[in-house]
Amino acid sequence: MVALISIEEKDLANQHLDRSISLAMTGKYGQAIEEARKAIEIDPDFSQAYNKVGDYNLKLGKIDEATEAYRKAIAIDPASQNSHFDLGCSLALKGDYDEAMAELKSALALDPSKTEIYGHIGRIFLAMGQVDDAVANLRTALADHPEEVMTVFTLACALQIKGEHEQANRLFLQVINRYTELTRVKSRFAEGHYYIGRSLFLMGQSAKAVEHLEKAVEFDTEAIDHHYSFGMLYSDADAFCSLAEAQYDCGRHEEARQNINKALTLEPTNKRFEKIRNDLGF
Repeated sequence: MVALISIEEKDLANQHLDRSISLAMTGKYGQAIEEARKAIEIDPDFSQAYNKVGDYNLKLGKIDEATEAYRKAIAIDPASQNSHFDLGCSLALKGDYDEAMAELKSALALDPSKTEIYGHIGRIFLAMGQVDDAVANLRTALADHPEEVMTVFTLACALQIKGEHEQANRLFLQVINRYTELTRVKSRFAEGHYYIGRSLFLMGQSAKAVEHLEKAVEFDTEAIDHHYSFGMLYSDADAFCSLAEAQYDCGRHEEARQNINKALTLEPTNKRFEKIRNDLGF
């Protein structure tokens, strides 16, 4: 049932949502959530406010809370392309790949012009180990959006798995060049140093990778545990794990052991980190 509210109440709900957006722009996500929830209290059918609650929780790394908020937004407005897309992304982060794929395809069906969604579908296929399907979707996304650096990065990873190292390295260099530009503007840009370091490591340049990954774990980690770079989420734990891999490759085994343990301290149930620690022999 649609709640009946007055024009004045609707306006007040919009004011709270606008305030939440302003707070989020300055990184005050907790306060932003409070304001968005005030909007929902006034207007229980305010789907956009639920979607913003999802966005803010995702910025805080609270994926379950984000997923719940997106589901509520869709229950109110099933035709919201944005909510289906956001739910698909949050489900992918949870590892619920089949449902994530379904939501992203729903978003694409609602607006076929959003071809960048193929990049996210490609990332899910890669996570599922379906490399050829990943490559096909990533290339479809890049045909219309060649500037999407995260799609470039993911395609490079997929091509490397396929053994197409020369082409993969060319794409990794594109990622490095783009983030190098950004780190010149913001030297303490943790995301930038993470993806530069990760790209260098995957290209076999572990010593250079360590330099950037050390910066990634140093910068911003006291202020935020989860980072976004062009729509992709990674955590401080990911940075510690990647640093451990690069250090081990450089023969710095004790430092690597300490850093993979830091990653698992931050995310003790992360199976990927556990596998990497076992692979490194710790």
